[in-house]
Amino acid sequence: LSSGINAEYGEMGLWEEHAIEWLAQKGAKNILFLTFEDLVEDTERELKRIAEFLGVELTEELKDRVLYEGKFETMQKNDATNYSWIAKKDKPFIRKGKVGGWIGQLTEGQSAELDVAVEKVRTAGGKIRCT
Repeated sequence: LSSGINAEYGEMGLWEEHAIEWLAQKGAKNILFLTFEDLVEDTERELKRIAEFLGVELTEELKDRVLYEGKFETMQKNDATNYSWIAKKDKPFIRKGKVGGWIGQLTEGQSAELDVAVEKVRTAGGKIRCT
């Protein structure tokens, strides 16, 4: 995404290039691919996947803490997770914490550009649900 969307955070590079580079590592045993949509759809299921991947026993206490720390409201207030050092006050990095939260935020041109970028990532094997 070259115009408008990545322009504000340009030093991070193009989203689709970043995603495709990671997808090239898909067979690696030390990388777990997750999607925001899956995390929102069933947080506990995905948390179990993460714990299994890390070889961590997911006790009730740990599960409760991770679920609390991973809540949108908690992360939005946490300087370690909200990118406050680069985000602009009027455009926070963590916006709504909802699937499809980008809808209505992009211009028609940006949305079309995102469609092209998403298709590139899907073609590379990315599992992407945009709404």
